[in-house]
Amino acid sequence: MNERTEKIIIIASITFLSLSAIFFLFRAVAAPAMPESPADPILNIFSSKKEQFSNNNPKLPLSNPKPITLIFGGDVMLSRQVNSQMTKYNDYSWPFLKIADYLSTADLTIINLESPFAESKNYNVPTGSFMFKVNPRAISGLTLASIDLVGLANNHILNQGEAGLKKTEEVLSEAGIKHIGGGENENAAHKAEIFTVKNKKIGFLAYAYPDDNSVAGAKRAGIANLNLKKMAADIEALKAEADIVVVIMHAGEEYTSKPNKQQIIFAHAAVDHGADLIVGHHPHWPQTWEYYQGKPIIYSLGNLIFDQMWSEETKIGLIVQLEWQDDWTEIKFVPIKIFDYGQAEILEDGPEKEALFKKLNIPADGKIELAPLTEPLPER
Repeated sequence: MNERTEKIIIIASITFLSLSAIFFLFRAVAAPAMPESPADPILNIFSSKKEQFSNNNPKLPLSNPKPITLIFGGDVMLSRQVNSQMTKYNDYSWPFLKIADYLSTADLTIINLESPFAESKNYNVPTGSFMFKVNPRAISGLTLASIDLVGLANNHILNQGEAGLKKTEEVLSEAGIKHIGGGENENAAHKAEIFTVKNKKIGFLAYAYPDDNSVAGAKRAGIANLNLKKMAADIEALKAEADIVVVIMHAGEEYTSKPNKQQIIFAHAAVDHGADLIVGHHPHWPQTWEYYQGKPIIYSLGNLIFDQMWSEETKIGLIVQLEWQDDWTEIKFVPIKIFDYGQAEILEDGPEKEALFKKLNIPADGKIELAPLTEPLPER
């Protein structure tokens, strides 16, 4: 073998050993999860170093997901003087202009629609009349405020008969707004709406106090009323589909600040059968709230959009915001005041807000922190 050949062999050997070393280094860094072996000393060294690094720098815990936020408003009546003002200002979103931004901040926003949409050549309804009808153009206010769901279970939604109820459903559907508590028959009136928010299913039902011909029947359009047996069956069926069950209740004595016996019995029964939250309206005044069996009951939010300018109590209502994170964690009460026969504004800090919160036993900042229920509450 000549000298030149020997040099070539030596260079080739060095090159092979270098490439082998690079290969093992690459394996150690790029594929540390590969099985280690005593025959792989380079791999073992790098693997042990990486393990030491991992032990000294544990993974940071995942941050808690943002809570689900729901906002509820009270009675919305878009007829009578409210219609006159919308016509006057040539703006059918006018009632919601000053609260729309806040209402739009929630994952879901829910109101009670106290007046039916209708087909009519004349939408004038005189003061003192209780036969409401609403121009379909007024749906622009609900869309501006990002309303997701309306309750139809109330004592005015059939003011324009079955045709008015059907028109209301059509207008809401075209705007992408869901509804509960009313429909073409009893099954439709008792049908729940379920929304999926942040991987949680939230189901809603709505009921009102009437016991007359406005109540839906097997072949009659109308609303779901405060029937305890049917409500219990509705909730139990909904619990099989939804993680959170919310019941809307339209009941109570008008112009009072405390719930009556009917409201309390119905709300407690709803919780006993599995509801996680009860929100009410109808009295036109805000009413007191309670925490029953670990679940919030807000008996009345009062008016949100209305033309009852004849008393201070009917001009002031509540918006309530609730947060859910495995359970309810916070309730926030936000007072509103109605001006100019139908436009709501958030009420600033001052004597009116202080008096309202004191009357309803709400903290001065409007916030109530809720701790999850760990032990059963005593029977009431």
